[in-house]
Amino acid sequence: MTYDNPPIPWSELERRIEGGAPTEGSDGPAYSRKRRPPTGHPVPPAGPVVPYAELHCHSHYSFLDGASSPEELVHRAVELGLSALALTDHDGLYGVVRMAEAAEAYGLPTIIGSELSIGLPAPQNGVADPVGSHLLVLARGVEGYHRLAGAMTEAYLTDGAEKGRPIYDLEALAEAADGHWIILTGCRKGLVRRGLAQGADQADRELHRLVELFGHDNVAVELTDHRRPSDTHDNDLLAGLAEARGLPVVATSAAHYATADAFELSCAMAAVRARRSLDEIDGWLPAGPVDRLRSGAEMAGLFSRYPDAVANTVRIAEQTRFSLRSSRPRMPDQEVPEGHTPMSWLRQLAERGRLERYGEDPAAQARIASELDVIESKGFAGYFLIVHDIVSFARSRGILFQGRGSAAASAVCYVLGITVVDPVFYGLPFERFLSALREEEPDIDVDFDARRREEVIQYVYRRYGRRNAAQVADVITYRPRNAIRDMAKALGYSQGQQDAWSRQAERWGTRITDDSSDSGEAGQRVDAIPGPVRDLAGRLLGTPRHLGIHSAGMVLTHDPVGLVCPIEPARMENRTVLQWDKEDCAWMGLVKFDLLGLGMLAALQHTFDLTAEHCGRRWTMETIPRNEPGVYDMLCRADTIGVFQVESRAQMGTLPRLRPRCFYDLAVEIGLIRPGPVQGGAVHPYIRRRTGRDPVTYPHPLLEPVLRRTLGIPLFQEQLMQMATTVGGCTPANADLLRRAMGSKRGVEKIDSLRVKMFSGMAANGIDDETAQDIYNRIESFANFGFAESHALSFAVLVYASSWLKLHYPAAYLAGLLRSQPMGFYAPATLVADARRHEVRVLRPDLVHSGLHAGLEPVG
Repeated sequence: MTYDNPPIPWSELERRIEGGAPTEGSDGPAYSRKRRPPTGHPVPPAGPVVPYAELHCHSHYSFLDGASSPEELVHRAVELGLSALALTDHDGLYGVVRMAEAAEAYGLPTIIGSELSIGLPAPQNGVADPVGSHLLVLARGVEGYHRLAGAMTEAYLTDGAEKGRPIYDLEALAEAADGHWIILTGCRKGLVRRGLAQGADQADRELHRLVELFGHDNVAVELTDHRRPSDTHDNDLLAGLAEARGLPVVATSAAHYATADAFELSCAMAAVRARRSLDEIDGWLPAGPVDRLRSGAEMAGLFSRYPDAVANTVRIAEQTRFSLRSSRPRMPDQEVPEGHTPMSWLRQLAERGRLERYGEDPAAQARIASELDVIESKGFAGYFLIVHDIVSFARSRGILFQGRGSAAASAVCYVLGITVVDPVFYGLPFERFLSALREEEPDIDVDFDARRREEVIQYVYRRYGRRNAAQVADVITYRPRNAIRDMAKALGYSQGQQDAWSRQAERWGTRITDDSSDSGEAGQRVDAIPGPVRDLAGRLLGTPRHLGIHSAGMVLTHDPVGLVCPIEPARMENRTVLQWDKEDCAWMGLVKFDLLGLGMLAALQHTFDLTAEHCGRRWTMETIPRNEPGVYDMLCRADTIGVFQVESRAQMGTLPRLRPRCFYDLAVEIGLIRPGPVQGGAVHPYIRRRTGRDPVTYPHPLLEPVLRRTLGIPLFQEQLMQMATTVGGCTPANADLLRRAMGSKRGVEKIDSLRVKMFSGMAANGIDDETAQDIYNRIESFANFGFAESHALSFAVLVYASSWLKLHYPAAYLAGLLRSQPMGFYAPATLVADARRHEVRVLRPDLVHSGLHAGLEPVG
């Protein structure tokens, strides 16, 4: 069999096998990384258990070096009856949140550490070690954890470090530890054990150095036995060195997967990491599944020559176990004028905005006061001040922006100038955005002109500091196409075979099936792919491949965020990224600020600039005339190519039947053509009522005020909440909990008490049992697909603005769209053809007259 890759030095191959940098590149977006609890509840052993804590364990967040998820490792540790489990992934804390979350559910004590990649301090015989060595660090409590995360951050951000290649200095690490770490000498790649290759004296010198740097009470000699010929001999020598220096010995399995059945996948991942086939690296792979988690009884038998090695693990676990959530940080303090607290300053800003937006309207005044009370009770004043500061910067620089999502339901956001939708006028419930009964932080999404979003991001870095601000990670995971290609490569198949089989995989599928009759969303015909390739690829799906950057999220903290989660440099210049994704950050209480780039805002700004330059009129979002009949006439004709959100075929097919005649109709159009309402069967009933073919009816007369604006058909999540409060006697906060529970796969247990409360409320309103059950069924089925009304209204603003500009300035609008490509549904050629149908004269590019971007030419 021939191979496509040229030979490489064995030293380089060893570096790759033993823990090289994560694989680069991806052929598409990541899997959706929702929490996936292990299947079933682990059953601990029934008989006597030998106390043992695993202090050296890698998950699949040691990219391509671990074959089990943190959840699977925790699940197995409970089954084995382990006293505690440490997660020690390579040069990172990528999986610690997932481990802590699973361990918290099972009551398993956890230890957090990492295996740091240390280069030798000086070349040996003039030749630098191409592989380097490993230093296993276990954090002692919260302080030790902060010091470990901070040391990793400094190693990643130091000059000369690369993505995936931190630069550590042993002396600097010892200074950072200051007695708050326990150092294990590591397995085959550890500093001490590698020294054995040069003799016991060299190993003793390395051990002496560790003791001098980190302290006698903070170093333990690690013994591992993976059934290699030299393991017993090496362990005897290491135990002798430990005894001579009065150091404890600890037994570890140096686990890289949970159970023996992951052995084949682990070997295949090693081949991918080495960029070679399994045949080529066979001599470097273990003979069997020795890198698995083991029980205390098995470890005691394996290390019977060293009686204290197993018992010492439990003693070290007692010194290092802690709850990860106890390291939760707080938000940065926002500068406020002298004499103000953050809350008092927020109240003053809100009062200024209220007088400007509402005047003395008592309803608005009461609504804003109520919202501010909730914000104060939750301690979120700083969050709102930070967002206000960011949008104020954008406004001062002329960067077009608009808040959207559930934040548009907040009158405080409206008067602070973050959002543009009046929630008091539209009756949007604040609890959809922020509820006193919800524990999580608010989530305000702000769209910025896509061209200038980077200016906003860099302002945040400057304002809060590189150590206190970082972007949230997006962990890119294996999907079918990548998985099949890599596993075929590992099994030695040619490049052509890899390409052919990977093309057979469903690009957007979620699994690989061997059922040739399965042609649905879950899989595709893959029967031509060899069984071993298909099996390994299926087991690889969902495994982390490398880190990306979340499209919008930034985390800000009072103390350096790098003390909570290590920060890495991103591939993009002047960007840094955390090692956690948005779900991990949310579980840990890290507050995320979503700063998104929206191409339509860029197109609108280009159009405003062109009309000012060539037509002498400076338009803004605020000065565009409202409710112009000609705009709605254009929308009724479905003349919407290039118009934000309503240019798809489905939207264009619906507009002539819906016939929007006011702004709210645009929000209905946006909320109606969504996967949820289409699947829920709400589209055609609404259109039939809209066109007069069916009468408008309501489930109960009490619900008429709630459903009147959508003709008796619930479309929006806010209506679900209002239905629960109107007929069910729920408070707005309880109604939001009901909405969230119904829309969650794990919400079954949460809704029992709320269901009882709601049925009691309907009975109190005189609703009979049959009608009450019908109303509840409507709410339950609607909860899974309802769209946020606040979000639809925010987008409707851009629908109207883009429609108005297309109607009145078609040439400038076309130039704005072309300058903002790629975006939208249509290619530039389609946009140009549509503009020509509207009597826009489009000239060919000219080397003499054309500019860098599309522009306008005077007529004549």
